[in-house]
Amino acid sequence: MLSSGYNGSIEFESLPTDWADRIARRIETGLLAPGSRLRANYGVRSRSADAVSFSADDVWTALAIGLNDVELRRADNNRVIYHASFNRWATYVATLGLVISGAVLIAVLLLPGGRAQVAVYGVWGWPLLIILLASFGLVWPRVLV
Repeated sequence: MLSSGYNGSIEFESLPTDWADRIARRIETGLLAPGSRLRANYGVRSRSADAVSFSADDVWTALAIGLNDVELRRADNNRVIYHASFNRWATYVATLGLVISGAVLIAVLLLPGGRAQVAVYGVWGWPLLIILLASFGLVWPRVLV
């Protein structure tokens, strides 16, 4: 359930014999926004008559789109199976969650009045802060994935 990849299949009425070449051309000319490579820069990694694999060529594409690595393979005459993953996006989300949680903790510890604001909640102040930071820094990124 919390995997950063997924599998599936797509069934077509008829699948052309050159489907892999067509998909590869579409990827090379701009997968999601034809001609635009700013945030949708994908490259074909391998191609055969029955399979195509492609992945994000740069960090901006991996983060903006989230679709990092995709493999398409003909299963039979009219069905294509796929495996897609978004490992780089998942790593970014986890890192961002930890950085933000760390920044909040440092701010509470270093800014004047930060400790006093936590102390307002009495004995539950620090445990509650740590639980919230752990939840949003460690658990929430996995939920996003």
